[in-house]
Amino acid sequence: MRRLPPLQALLAFDAAARLGSFTRAAQELALTQSAISHQILQLEEWTGQPLFRRIGRGVALTAAGVLYAQTVATALATLADGRDRIEPYGNPDSVILVCAPQFASGWLMPRMRAFSEALPNLEIWLVTGEEVNEIDRVDVDLVVSEKEIRTPEVVCELLLEEEALAICGPSTARRLRSVPFPEVLTQAPLLVHEAHADWAPWLPELRRGGLRTRRAMTVSDPRFLVAAAEQEAGIAMVSRLTAGEALTSGRVEILPQVPGFALAPLWLMRSAQPARSAAVDAVYAWMMKLGRNGA
Repeated sequence: MRRLPPLQALLAFDAAARLGSFTRAAQELALTQSAISHQILQLEEWTGQPLFRRIGRGVALTAAGVLYAQTVATALATLADGRDRIEPYGNPDSVILVCAPQFASGWLMPRMRAFSEALPNLEIWLVTGEEVNEIDRVDVDLVVSEKEIRTPEVVCELLLEEEALAICGPSTARRLRSVPFPEVLTQAPLLVHEAHADWAPWLPELRRGGLRTRRAMTVSDPRFLVAAAEQEAGIAMVSRLTAGEALTSGRVEILPQVPGFALAPLWLMRSAQPARSAAVDAVYAWMMKLGRNGA
């Protein structure tokens, strides 16, 4: 096993490197100057080369010391950041929710005022873009995903049904309003999510029947499809959640003549064991209530 230097020696080195003085480093760390000198000597023995040189009443870093100071400063900052990241685990009024970015922006964000009014003293930590295969009450409190975790250790309940809708900008919608399906798909380019390259499950059959469509854009993040539709770039097929706020504000509109289709539902999951805190129970109940009411 590779031996690492003692943390106290790294703290002494960092302080002396920043302050240019063993005396001031000792004052900052509430140690004696001889303790700082001893810890720096330990570190120099560990690295196998001098890290400081004397200049008058102070010290300056050697070339090796400059490089090592950058490494140590980064490592200490990482340790401090790590403490900040785990802070919510010790806060009984916090809840860690893992979900897709589309759920966070399309469902949770429009309901944050209602959340704050219903649960005014709680803090929610959102973790997006990560896939969770288990819930252990340490890393995660709640998960919203279309992927069910069906194990005895997890409670998994249906939160909401999802569907795909054809959307476009208001000007495009006005122009295409009277064009029947499927001809309407030939009158504007399609905006495509690369994970659903067929755009809609019924489109390949229409193409085999002679329908000619064209693409204007293919993206990996469906939120960009909404942004492109807002700019009148074409017709996008996205989930109602993804389009949610843009639909509500009128920046995009649904093309009603284009059939939508069902998507995988979203499940709300938690540990089957007692919750880490009452806050987890409260957020879970609030989300399930809104989901059942279709709110």
